[in-house]
Amino acid sequence: MKHTLLGWMVVVVAWGLGGCTGAPAPTQTADSSPGDQGRPASVSSTQESPNQPESQGQTSSGGNASETPELATSSRGSSSRGRLTRGGVPPAKQDVLLLSYSNDPDTINPLTSNDTVSQAWLQWVYESLASSRFDDPDKWEPALAESWTFDEEKLEFTIKLRRGVKWHPIQFPNGTWERDREVTAYDVKFTFDCILNPHTEAAALRSYYQDKDPEDPQDPYKIKVQVVDKYTVKIRWTKPYFRMVEFTLGVPIIPRHVYSRDENGKPISFNFRSRKFGQRFNDHWANTTMCGTGPLRFVTWERNKQVVLERNEDYWGEPFYFSRMVFRQITNPFTAYQQALKNELDWSAVAEKDLFIKVHQRPEVRQGRVVPVQYEYMGYRYVGWNLERPQFRDREVRWALSYATPVDKMVQNILHNLAVRVTGPFLPKSPANNPELKPIPYDLDKARELLEQAGWRDTDGDGVRDKVIDGQRVALQFELIIYADSPMYRRIAELMKDSYQQIGVQMQISPTKWALMLQRLRKRNFDACMLGWAMNWRSDPFQIWHSSQADVPDSSNAISYRNPQVDKLIEQLRVTTDLEEQNRLYREIHRLIYEDQPYTFLFQDMATAIHHARLENVRFYPKQRPHIDMREWYTSQARLLGP
Repeated sequence: MKHTLLGWMVVVVAWGLGGCTGAPAPTQTADSSPGDQGRPASVSSTQESPNQPESQGQTSSGGNASETPELATSSRGSSSRGRLTRGGVPPAKQDVLLLSYSNDPDTINPLTSNDTVSQAWLQWVYESLASSRFDDPDKWEPALAESWTFDEEKLEFTIKLRRGVKWHPIQFPNGTWERDREVTAYDVKFTFDCILNPHTEAAALRSYYQDKDPEDPQDPYKIKVQVVDKYTVKIRWTKPYFRMVEFTLGVPIIPRHVYSRDENGKPISFNFRSRKFGQRFNDHWANTTMCGTGPLRFVTWERNKQVVLERNEDYWGEPFYFSRMVFRQITNPFTAYQQALKNELDWSAVAEKDLFIKVHQRPEVRQGRVVPVQYEYMGYRYVGWNLERPQFRDREVRWALSYATPVDKMVQNILHNLAVRVTGPFLPKSPANNPELKPIPYDLDKARELLEQAGWRDTDGDGVRDKVIDGQRVALQFELIIYADSPMYRRIAELMKDSYQQIGVQMQISPTKWALMLQRLRKRNFDACMLGWAMNWRSDPFQIWHSSQADVPDSSNAISYRNPQVDKLIEQLRVTTDLEEQNRLYREIHRLIYEDQPYTFLFQDMATAIHHARLENVRFYPKQRPHIDMREWYTSQARLLGP
């Protein structure tokens, strides 16, 4: 899942990113797991991080007034050796794809970033050993790996790398360049060393490799990586795991010659599992640049302005159609919407559903210059309660807040019914969803009754309930952090605030910029948060819901949720290969989390966006985020930036 927040596995989601920059919005974690239970098919497509937090704004491209794009006749047929793109056409000689994003992330390190904004950029530059297909996420195709075999008895993958794949050129801070470096097995081993270093800020990704009961406490991971030769690597799991394929083959590979060296090109440490190396990795100079192997190369990241990527003419696979991709920062979603209507952006998510409803009457749409689209997005929205705060320790309080949250009103009045309610961490159409659980109704009397039962009463007549906890009188008041640049978040929060006030609960709304919001989540410096998780096709709940992650710095269990019964079921799920038994375990996990109400689960909303009519071959894939594959797109009319 991603917030949405996943590196390649999970994500936190802020409202609006889901519309499309080409990657999932920040959301918390969700991941995908092949259905063949560890026998990889011949497979390929960019793998996303597990659950990632979604970013609170939309990914679209807006930009400088001085750089007004011009339209010109398309000229296909670049220098990419006559190969065809994934859309079946030659790449354009010159054609710029303009997108936007809302706020800068705090890092673009592919192993430690855990939001959908950074993923929207990283997915074009970095590649994994294999990738799952958009049309069938259970099937995997080769990427950096040319082939692999799997020994079921040893739980061991033997992976043969594609020869001749070069890392993109990169300039070190001291001015020296590194060019023509080939991808080798040492880069693969280095990548896993960085993930498994307990001192790197890759806790969300690292959680998938942790062994709850390791034989050697000094080595608490159930994966071993061995370099056989320059182009061969063996990856062995010490215990079965139902998502072995994606967490072996689907991890973004990073360049050892970049991340193991300091600003002057000198080795940081020869021990990639050391504290020294981990700390330097977290603050590495390359965290503001990108050096991968993908179809696009990094050009520049100007904070508060734009990110520019260009086509990698030496790419080993199908070339990207567009010669350049520009992500312009537009913090105001209405500004992005207006620029898309003027054809100054090629694609813009329209998170505000009232705007999306009205856009169908716009002359730009009626005349066919702009195309509105809506499609299912694998993610859900929630309000998370920090269970370390005394206000939220009582289950009755969390249930009372859920009863007092007018979710149906949000869906009807703010989302124009372009959403469905969710009852827990698995989406309504997923086989993991427990259909016996019903959405919690809006009932203020029930909320008041639960608060009374829990001993929360207004003892001083100030309109706010209070209670003595650990010898201290605690008021039932809290701060809710929301994404600063989303009007929809604000409207939803205002509904909650007014409703909570009626039951004697005081809520302060705190709009927060995305990068700061991520920092506060990582450091547990919040009372409550409104966010979303971007999900993958198959999900491992460990990252978000297992107790072992509650005290891990920078983990996705930011609310510090603990339930021994849930832990036991998650651990059982992770070693279960039978699909029916997996679904039974998922549904029981769903039930227990529903009963605890650590989140107030809100809804899964449709992704809504508008795009320039020049874009052709735009398809949607309901099972694979970001649900569109921009590598399939092409145009009959090129966009060239002005002089």
